[in-house]
Amino acid sequence: MSFTETLNSYSLVIAFPVLLLSMFILLPIRRWRLRIPLYSTVLILALVGFSLLRPGGSTVASTDEANAILASGQPVFVEFFSNTCTLCLASEPNVRSLKSDIGDRAQVLKLNVQDGLAIPLMREFNAFSTPTFIVFNDLGQEVWRQTGTVLNKGDALEALDLG
Repeated sequence: MSFTETLNSYSLVIAFPVLLLSMFILLPIRRWRLRIPLYSTVLILALVGFSLLRPGGSTVASTDEANAILASGQPVFVEFFSNTCTLCLASEPNVRSLKSDIGDRAQVLKLNVQDGLAIPLMREFNAFSTPTFIVFNDLGQEVWRQTGTVLNKGDALEALDLG
């Protein structure tokens, strides 16, 4: 597991204690000329850490492209996620592992719910909570759904009928 995957998997467990510890360490410093650069450093490190934890954007640029993938005649794994959702961040290593396991035998469609293009698809598939994972078979029928928890990769692979 890489450093970024570890941060994604344990982001909440790591982030809050580190932030609290750094604030307690910096709080007793009386000299403002020393405190301001230290606070700035902690803030910059927090922003860099947050940018590392983001699962990214949608894998398609339009709803037409997403519908073309769903009608491709291959099984499709769909993930509705948000960059601010802790469970989405924790699921990201599992989604990447699933994607590498299925290779070109199935399509992976990632939709960031904060993008405007995901809204019509959210309505169409009743995916109003993040993360939502849906598997469609090669006929375009929904065969599996998981909502509001970290991705169970084994169940998703079983639903994709790939192992």
